Amino acid sequence: MIKKTLLLIFFTGLLFANDTNKFNEGKQVFDKWCIHCHGIGMPATDALSIVYKDTEISPVLEERKNLDKSFIEYVVRNGRFSMPFFRKIEINNKQLESLAFYLSTKNR
Repeated sequence: MIKKTLLLIFFTGLLFANDTNKFNEGKQVFDKWCIHCHGIGMPATDALSIVYKDTEISPVLEERKNLDKSFIEYVVRNGRFSMPFFRKIEINNKQLESLAFYLSTKNR
């Protein structure tokens, strides 16, 4: 019984550490590629403030509570409106997964 409990604690710790690493890597990707347009007072944030005017939705991506990982991954790879797409040589799949994890879990 004690061994099972210790194993459960160990593996839970590993999962938490993995999520923490993914979250931190996602923040780094955001700071390198996204914040220049999606930071406070930046062009994409200003444009989103017009789109989301009179709603409860924040134009600041890092403040959003409703972002879905698959939506983030799609927009980064395909672009949307005036946002360009990002190739795998710019943001690889692992980095994209971390970015999507960061933005979709930051405020939940």
